[in-house]
Amino acid sequence: MARRSTSRIPVRPPARTPDRRESPKAPRPAAGLRPYETFEATFLGHPEGAGGFLRLAGMPKGPGMDLLVDWRDAHGAIHGDRVLAEVCGEGWDGRLKARVLEVKGRGEVPLPGTLQKQPWGWRVVPLEPRLSQIISVAPTDLAEDGELVSVKLDADPEAKQLHGTVVARLGKKTDLKIENRLTAALFNLRTAFPEAVMKELAPFPTAISAEWIQGREDFRQTLTCTVDPPTAKDFDDAISLEVLPKSEGGGWLLGVHIADVSHYVAEGGPLDEEARLRGTSVYFPDEAIPMIPDRLSGDLCSLREGVDRLTMTAWMTISPDLEVVETRLSESVIRSAKRLTYDEVKEACIDLSTRKRAELGEDLCALLDESLVLSRRLTVARLGRGAMNLDTEEAEFIFDAEGRPVDARRYPRHDAHRMIEEFMLLANEAVAQFFTRRKVPTIYRIHDEPDPLKLEIFAEVARTFGLLKPKETPTPEHLNAMLDKIRGGPLEVMINTLLLRSLKRAEYSAENIGHSGLALQNYLHFTSPIRRYPDLVVHRMLRKVLRGERLPEALQSHLAVLAKGASDAEQKATEAERENDKWKACLLMKSRIGQRFRGRIQGFSAKVVFITLDAPFVEVGVPLAALGGGFWIDEHRTKATGLRGSVVLTIGDAVEVEVTAVDEDLRRISAWMTEAKAQDAHGKAFTFVPTLAAPATLREGDFEKPRRGGGGRAREPKVRHEAPPKGRPPKKAREAKPKPPKGSVRGGGKRKGR
Repeated sequence: MARRSTSRIPVRPPARTPDRRESPKAPRPAAGLRPYETFEATFLGHPEGAGGFLRLAGMPKGPGMDLLVDWRDAHGAIHGDRVLAEVCGEGWDGRLKARVLEVKGRGEVPLPGTLQKQPWGWRVVPLEPRLSQIISVAPTDLAEDGELVSVKLDADPEAKQLHGTVVARLGKKTDLKIENRLTAALFNLRTAFPEAVMKELAPFPTAISAEWIQGREDFRQTLTCTVDPPTAKDFDDAISLEVLPKSEGGGWLLGVHIADVSHYVAEGGPLDEEARLRGTSVYFPDEAIPMIPDRLSGDLCSLREGVDRLTMTAWMTISPDLEVVETRLSESVIRSAKRLTYDEVKEACIDLSTRKRAELGEDLCALLDESLVLSRRLTVARLGRGAMNLDTEEAEFIFDAEGRPVDARRYPRHDAHRMIEEFMLLANEAVAQFFTRRKVPTIYRIHDEPDPLKLEIFAEVARTFGLLKPKETPTPEHLNAMLDKIRGGPLEVMINTLLLRSLKRAEYSAENIGHSGLALQNYLHFTSPIRRYPDLVVHRMLRKVLRGERLPEALQSHLAVLAKGASDAEQKATEAERENDKWKACLLMKSRIGQRFRGRIQGFSAKVVFITLDAPFVEVGVPLAALGGGFWIDEHRTKATGLRGSVVLTIGDAVEVEVTAVDEDLRRISAWMTEAKAQDAHGKAFTFVPTLAAPATLREGDFEKPRRGGGGRAREPKVRHEAPPKGRPPKKAREAKPKPPKGSVRGGGKRKGR
């Protein structure tokens, strides 16, 4: 299934729920370090000020994996430095703290920044918010004053002033899609293919040769089609379906045909090495950074309509009671009859448009009709075995003719999407079982069991909202029933977010421990080799087994290394996509400062209320202090309480906000809450109007920005303390009605009943 070119707008989750096992007496076991033990790590700066975190080499990303470093213990380390450190204690929550003993070297990844000419020379102001230092650079002919560049830091960590060398020009801030180049530079994404890769591609013909087809099963006369988003440019999966006669027991013969990328990418060659380093394609809302060149991804490997393409096919015989009674895998060749979009399938087979059905033809409509029937039954069966039914909200940006974002809206999902997803899940499971039964090593897609304590904490939160009964345990059956109950309602996003926080992250592994989220013991990724390296590896292993070739020695350890690299690449790509979405949201909203929008509270951090707007579908942040009334956040980060407990704001509450500032450097949209549907201390609903809390236009300090040009604490502004006037105020002053301070946007509002 081709990936949509649009990406999800990041929905920032509330901060992690405290783990009851985390206490000063029970330090977090993830780090595996003892007090005063020394270790090497990478220093990660904090975007909101001094200090930072240490990430041990080889440790996975995740809550609690990084050690906290106070600004006084940083030893001059900056973001990206390789350091020698030691454990020096624990925080109030049991989290290990560390101090930097020595800076071993600077980061080797070039950094994006703004080139500036000063009277004393040239400098670069980094775009990375976790790096607050200014970088001095030598004069360069690569770029001009004010342009965006990529700079490599000098290796000397003892230098008093940070120095670097400009290595590339990225463009001007006003360039279209400059945010894509900057995001790629921030996350060190590989954007250009080396010359050796292009030389390897050069000999490939423009069409499939007869020699390549020899020895493959020929399914070019079998009715197949692809179903993808309208913006997709590569098509790596096609489906076919045949209803089996009742005389043979009934059921279906489902064919899932996947582009055979492994035929073109020679193992160990330049193209294979480049694909391994990239690990995955990266999708921005308006552009993609492919894992393999467009010569393959958009042409020879893409299952385009009406042309011959090489594939790997999984045939699954499905009984009437939805049991896969037989699986047959083969190298094949197909010719897709039609390139369809999800909305076309919906129009023809869900909305039953006679015009569209006539356009597609009777045979293709019959295939799609039966596919929808089968996929719906597969969904019911999947949920019945305990798979999680989490629907996350995605969004797509709308661009004008020049490529500027003009809107963001929820991406609609319907049964046509679920049809393809169900068939891909079934094929992935079938191929995983093929390897498991033959005891052949491969790369699995695993999802470990959730932490029981975190799941129980989530259950407590769900019980407070009345979504779980007091004695109900968070079993898959109860959780799915709860998710069905809230689907489409104001609590759906909140509950989905909190539940995802209680689950572990899916990853790649050479060890098969099962996939708890799908309730499957055997699962891997087989269906997207154009955009995922593990799928390409699975195809290679499958070909070796089908051909009876000898497997290499030490295969298990080699696959473990590949799986770890693929998991890291996937995480980096996800972070880059989220950051780019934030950037697109800032570009969209910077012309809407001062306008008011409706939305719902999405989550809380210690200082910010996060709100997702209804339209455009973006996220904004309201500083907690801007609400006034001394609001505080509960331990589960699901509600804010203020005015001595008389006002309670909960995730999912409807609000109205006014956009006040857009910071493209930090990718933030700030707002002022003008009205909210809140509850009082007794749970009675009323309209809360924040007053006398903050100016209508938030200052830069409301979202504290890292200071440029040096570490250390930001100095507080000096305040003059004048003695109050003596004596009684004059009569005119005593009788005058108090006026709200300058900047108040609303007066006090009366509470409204339900």
